[in-house]
Amino acid sequence: MTTPPPPPGTRPAPDLASDPRADPLAVLRARLQELHRFRGKPSFRTLATKTGVISQTTAHAVIKCEKLPRWGNLELIVEALGGDAERVEEFRTLWLAADAHPPAPVTPSVITEAIPPDGLTLTGHTGVVYGVAFSPGGHLLASAGDDGTVRLWGPGTGQPVGDPITGHTGPVWAVAFSPDGHLLATAGDDGTVRLWGPGTGQPVGEPITGHTNAVSAVAFSPDGHLLATAGDDGTVRLWGPGTGQPVGEPITGHNDIVSAVAFSPDGHLLVTAGADGTVRLWDPATGQQIGDPLTGHTDPVWAVAFSPDGHLLATTGADGTVRLWDPGTGQPVGEPITGHTSTLSAVAFSPDGHLLATTGSDGTVRLWDPGTGQPVGEPITGHTGPVWAVAFSLGGHLLATTGSDGTVRLWPCGEELQESPSDRADRLLRVVVELRRDHHQLREERDALAKDFQALRQERDELAARLATAVQQPNPQRIKPKRTKLTGHTSPVRGVAFSPGGHLLATAGGDRTVRLWDPGTGQQIGDPLTGHTGTVRGVAFSPDGDLLATAGGDRTVRLWNPGTGQQIGDPLTGHTSPVRGVAFSPGGDLLASAGGDETVRLWNRGTGRPKRTNLTGHDGPIWGVAFSPDGHLLATAGGDKTVRLWDPGTGQQIGDPLTGHDGPIWGVAFSPDGDLLATAGGDKTVRLWDPGTGQQIGDPLTGHTSPVRGVAFSSGGDLLATAGGDKTVRLWDPGTGQPIGDPLTGHTDIVWAVAFSSGGDLLATAGDDKTVRLWIVD
Repeated sequence: MTTPPPPPGTRPAPDLASDPRADPLAVLRARLQELHRFRGKPSFRTLATKTGVISQTTAHAVIKCEKLPRWGNLELIVEALGGDAERVEEFRTLWLAADAHPPAPVTPSVITEAIPPDGLTLTGHTGVVYGVAFSPGGHLLASAGDDGTVRLWGPGTGQPVGDPITGHTGPVWAVAFSPDGHLLATAGDDGTVRLWGPGTGQPVGEPITGHTNAVSAVAFSPDGHLLATAGDDGTVRLWGPGTGQPVGEPITGHNDIVSAVAFSPDGHLLVTAGADGTVRLWDPATGQQIGDPLTGHTDPVWAVAFSPDGHLLATTGADGTVRLWDPGTGQPVGEPITGHTSTLSAVAFSPDGHLLATTGSDGTVRLWDPGTGQPVGEPITGHTGPVWAVAFSLGGHLLATTGSDGTVRLWPCGEELQESPSDRADRLLRVVVELRRDHHQLREERDALAKDFQALRQERDELAARLATAVQQPNPQRIKPKRTKLTGHTSPVRGVAFSPGGHLLATAGGDRTVRLWDPGTGQQIGDPLTGHTGTVRGVAFSPDGDLLATAGGDRTVRLWNPGTGQQIGDPLTGHTSPVRGVAFSPGGDLLASAGGDETVRLWNRGTGRPKRTNLTGHDGPIWGVAFSPDGHLLATAGGDKTVRLWDPGTGQQIGDPLTGHDGPIWGVAFSPDGDLLATAGGDKTVRLWDPGTGQQIGDPLTGHTSPVRGVAFSSGGDLLATAGGDKTVRLWDPGTGQPIGDPLTGHTDIVWAVAFSSGGDLLATAGDDKTVRLWIVD
């Protein structure tokens, strides 16, 4: 009998070392997409929601796998696709092989000199030309100018197409084609947005009004269903292009002019840049800001652009630098790119993503390799004044620039960037053009802002000096590492807990096991506890130490006898998604479990039966659960950025959700006296709350440079420990919110969990590096 092949995505990893012809990244990509298809090709929104952590853009990038994703993101996607520990380990093998054999670098194409070095000059505007855009098919080029006109050109000939388009009563700052090429949107100093038929040059509908000052930027969503505009009134507005009606409320957050706007290639992110020096990411579906502002520029930010694959975000500004960011994390990628000698006004990626073009007030256009940040070729010169805008044609064979000299210039690109007509018909170049006032006014604004920034920096330094003097008091390093780390898990360790007497330490791992250790010697006690068929994410001892509860990716909660390592009774079932956390009530009669199915379930310890109706209210996975010391409150932490308090006796929610975090909340813990509630957030902050009032206490605790995954109070309540994605553990004084000592380092990957022993003399930490580390508390 012939043995049938295993289902897609379940085959063993190939022996890459035995086949030198294999491209490890291609193998990883094929396996991942095979698993995606096998699971019914769930949407990127669904996958992002299941992980509770990553954005839709990141989910899309991981599944597409054109570049090697971060292991942590890939692991979450595999788990969201139903992968158990064995499957996760298979993909980790594939990922490690791809990481060890990166693809050969691609040499970027450069501007050729098939035509004169100063390019082809298009004349007609009678003043500064602020904006430029190619039509989706590449047959038209639109430019917008200080003369109040929009002009259309034939890129192949450089000749004007039809008469100038007029209607705005002042300078036109920006221009953009709809994805299907049927509409042309323009943004004007007169505070209006206007839509035109590119084929006729006639207006489509009435001018769109709402901004109370000049409109500086405009962009269509990739599906053409939304039009985003940015204005000098500090707002971003969304419109229905078909109706000209606003969609939702104005988006606010910038505290100055909003100068640029762009959609990500998948349409799930909207990025804006402002004169306040920040770049911000938004969910266009809700208008809510995603994460913290991206900061780094020291002056106004004038332009933004996504790479074609959505993996990079480029920004430029008055500080003369280009900065690259990971839009999924908001973290900078590499060092700032420098070379221009003055303000930068525009940035654009080539369609294949291998080139980045920038323009500046120094009169040059420069090309860069976004992979290295290095310049490609010499600066392109020809404009006789500041260069305002830049755009690549759909196939990448033309580069268009505009300037204060009143011209539009076309530059030919190397043949390597050219595409066939059919390829060009299938692709869309999304160009984001930043537009400002004339050069002299911009210089004045820049100088004035520079003075303001200098004054603010001086105030900041003075405040920092005063604060340093005020807090100069003993702040000893109270924790030091023990001699050994605990090893044995073969996958990331996600949970850790001490027994009430402190004689046992339990750990939970991605290898589907729970392990018991002697914290005094660091030795494992007995065999691993097995039974779960998925990652074990949480672990908790009952108050009397007679039971150990575990939370599994297999959607079950299991109870164990820690003395024998034997499972007690059948698994507790009911959750319809992975169980993320467990906690016993102080009396030990109740067990609470938190799930990815957005529910909390309460179980009777004695019978293993559900106690009452599920606790519902969260709008996303629930990552943490904790009882107050008196047992009168139950706190839950969710992917919906909220903490909720419940009466475990009735199952009713108490008060409004606790809000403040700007990202998923990963962990929650009560202080021993019950007066404080600490939460750990994906926004890199720890927050303290009064559980009696639901009010936040003091400012957020900041210091971690990545999401905070876990939080725990010491038994005396005088220490708060937090675990971070930045591979560190940090200690805080919960009374003052001040850090204590230096961050604890040693883990080589994300730290997921922290726990103090009942005596307060030991701290245990668990991480993605498959280790548990013990620290002595003085």
